[in-house]
Amino acid sequence: MRHRTLTTILWWICLLGAPLVLFVIELFHPANFTFAPGPGMYQYLSKPEPYNPEFKALAYFGPQWWFWLHMIQTPMVALVAIGLWILASLTNASTNLLVLLLAWLSRIATFVFFIYYTALDSIGGFGLARTILVTQSMSSQGKLSPDQLAGVVNVLNATWVDSWVGGVSSFVSLTGSWAAFYAALLLAVALLLDRKASWIPAIVLAAFGWELQMSHTMPHGPIAFALLIVAGIWVWIGNRSQASA
Repeated sequence: MRHRTLTTILWWICLLGAPLVLFVIELFHPANFTFAPGPGMYQYLSKPEPYNPEFKALAYFGPQWWFWLHMIQTPMVALVAIGLWILASLTNASTNLLVLLLAWLSRIATFVFFIYYTALDSIGGFGLARTILVTQSMSSQGKLSPDQLAGVVNVLNATWVDSWVGGVSSFVSLTGSWAAFYAALLLAVALLLDRKASWIPAIVLAAFGWELQMSHTMPHGPIAFALLIVAGIWVWIGNRSQASA
C-alpha cells in the first residue's frame, strides 16, 4: 500500500506537476535568435525583449530570466525523466520479451536524455546566464574595455554555436533531443504492445517525444509538455479502469 501511494504521488508530480511547470516557463523561452537574420545569442539574451513573433516567446525578461528559467527547467526535466521510468514500470509484469526489451531501451534512452539535457542546461542555460551577467557587471565597472567586451561577446557567441557543447545543433543538444524522442517512442510501443495504453495515448506519448526533439523552446516545448500531460492522464485512467474491471 505504501509503495502504491508513493508511486501515485510520484506519477502526478512527474507526469502532471513537472510538465505543467515546463509548459508555462517554455512559453517565455525564445527561439530563432542565433543565426542570421537573428541578432545573435549575446545581442538577444543580454537584455529584455518584448514579444516578437520572429522569436516565438511571449516575452523575454533578460539574462536574469535566462538564469532562472534554466534553474527551474533542470530539476523539472529530471522529474519528467523519472515519470518516463514510472510509465516504463507498468510493463514490469509482462511476459512478452519484446515489451521488456523496448521498456529497457526506453529507460536507457531516458537516462541519456536526462544526462545531456542537464549538460545543455548547465552550459547554455544558467551557466551562460551567469557569464553574461558577470560580463555586464565587469563592463559597467570599467573592468573590461570596449575591445575586451567585444572579445568576450565573440567567445560566448562562438561557444553557443560550438559543434560539441553549443546551445543549438551541437552534439550535446542533439543527443539529448533525439534521446528524448526515442525514449518516448520506445515506451509508447512497449505500452501499446503490453496493452497498458491504447493507440491514442501511445501516439500522444510518441508525439511528445517528437515535439521535444524538435525543440524545448516556444512553441515546441509547451506543445510537448502538454502532450505528456495528456498521455500521462490517459494512461493513468486506462490502467485504473483495467485494475477495477
